[in-house]
Amino acid sequence: MSEADPSTPKERRLAPPTISRLSEYLIILEELGESGREVVSSRDLAALYGNNASQVRQDLCCLGHTGRVGQGYRVRELERMIRATLGIDTIKKMVLVGCGRLGTTLAVHVPMAHYGMELVGAFDVSPQMIGTRLGPVRVQSAQNIRDFCAKHGVELAVLTVPKTAAQDVSDALVAGGVRGILNYTRVRLRVPAGVAVKNRQIVCSFLQLFHATTSQPA
Repeated sequence: MSEADPSTPKERRLAPPTISRLSEYLIILEELGESGREVVSSRDLAALYGNNASQVRQDLCCLGHTGRVGQGYRVRELERMIRATLGIDTIKKMVLVGCGRLGTTLAVHVPMAHYGMELVGAFDVSPQMIGTRLGPVRVQSAQNIRDFCAKHGVELAVLTVPKTAAQDVSDALVAGGVRGILNYTRVRLRVPAGVAVKNRQIVCSFLQLFHATTSQPA
């Protein structure tokens, strides 16, 4: 397809499954671009993702991507359009609450800045952790969450605390102006309208994987 109109409207409402697929297409496109690939077809992208070319074309049409059939998609242009649609062509400030092994792994090894998230603060209750460095930031006392978020305009948070503390921490984040929480705890958080919560329960992922391997024919 020909190069698309770069003025794709960010306010376009997309279904969660479409957003999920677009985010995974983005990772694939980045890898293709890094390998020197300039053009990719819907069939090739579908094969790499694991769906079908028709679904890929339908998803990319949601970006406003139109053009001539048979010429494929420009990898870097399509990557840029997906980033704009997902909103990660702008930067949002993020904090991490809970600096144990999982929190530390996320802070150190996930390239948040590449995907529009600037880690500006980390919080814990452990005296051994407070004052230490975690990735680009220094760990602070969890008592500072609300004031820090309000002062620095933090919009996003990652929550990796014990379940007994999850709701209280969530309340402090919301009170500080946080609008989105990636929740790795086993608690279903209660948040007001306008605050997004994405639950990532690792145990559930293993259970779903277990079921997938036992329910399919050998």
